Amino acid sequence: MKVVYVTLDPFKYPRIKKIASSLKKINGINFEFMIPKFRIVPHGSSRFKRLFLAVVNYLTVFLQVFFLKADLFWVANCPDILAIPLVLRRKKYLLEYRSPWSIEVEEEFGKGPWVQPATIIEKTALRNALAITLTTSKLQNRISAFGKPNFVIPNFSTKTFEASIDTNDFRRKHGVKNDEKIVLFVGKLTHVEGADMLPEIIDQIKEKAECVFWVIGSGPLLPFLKTFEKKFRNKIKLFGWVPHEEVSNFINAADVCLAPRHTSKYSLFYNEEGLNKVAEYIFFGKPIVACGIAESSQYLLVKEKEIAEGTLRALKGEIPASIPKTWEEQSEKKIFELFSWLRSRLNTSDV
Repeated sequence: MKVVYVTLDPFKYPRIKKIASSLKKINGINFEFMIPKFRIVPHGSSRFKRLFLAVVNYLTVFLQVFFLKADLFWVANCPDILAIPLVLRRKKYLLEYRSPWSIEVEEEFGKGPWVQPATIIEKTALRNALAITLTTSKLQNRISAFGKPNFVIPNFSTKTFEASIDTNDFRRKHGVKNDEKIVLFVGKLTHVEGADMLPEIIDQIKEKAECVFWVIGSGPLLPFLKTFEKKFRNKIKLFGWVPHEEVSNFINAADVCLAPRHTSKYSLFYNEEGLNKVAEYIFFGKPIVACGIAESSQYLLVKEKEIAEGTLRALKGEIPASIPKTWEEQSEKKIFELFSWLRSRLNTSDV
């Protein structure tokens, strides 16, 4: 059976590689992913420009999907419009429902004329899917009304995401004292990812704990944080973007990991199953402090104004470590279950 994964930016999501590695273990599956032939990355803050380029990108990929050939398509939503050519062609597809597209459109462009079409397209994509795959169980209520079989495939890390350098050696390499603890933030340096909260967290903790803050990532808030780094040079260290294979060494060396986000309409959909960086923290069993996401036993969830206090508690050893989970032990089993269901659901000639 030829399976083609359809998404707007296949190289952005490590999840596709995880899926590919699991499907290799199933006999008779030929897995590929579609590479968009034309895509413009929007720059700047102009809402009109972003909207115009989004429409252009969607339409060009929309046309490309029309000519794809496969026995089964696996379509990542956001934009859900990628499923519409398959609906029109009456092709069999799975919908990878990562987040509610209509809410994303509203968050990005406001309550304008685009929200209603996005809602209609989202519902059409869900209604016509053979089955729905989810990155997190928190989305199950969102799709329950469609009565479709659904398979939660959490975005946990694979067993290959291991540290390549000894913890103590890595800490010494970066000048961390024996009695110092490391508080780690990994992610885009944006307001959405909560990077703007870091200065206040550090300011509240700097005199109360012997620790250093490591920040991994890049983004529009990098210049702002660099200014803060100069002010508190001994308390914060910015590493910028680092290759993904090196992130494991930073997480392994950390004592506490942060996942701060601002509360939004998305908050109830996010937990360790869908948030890649939280899943990576969990891989190493680190204590995690979070805000602006859904509740979980895997981390301490606090209000935004309490994030510094929660971090201090974690540094004092007052919150439990997370319980490691891996793709192979959790997520891969769901993929095997999904394709076993597909074989029983479809005719032999179809698979």
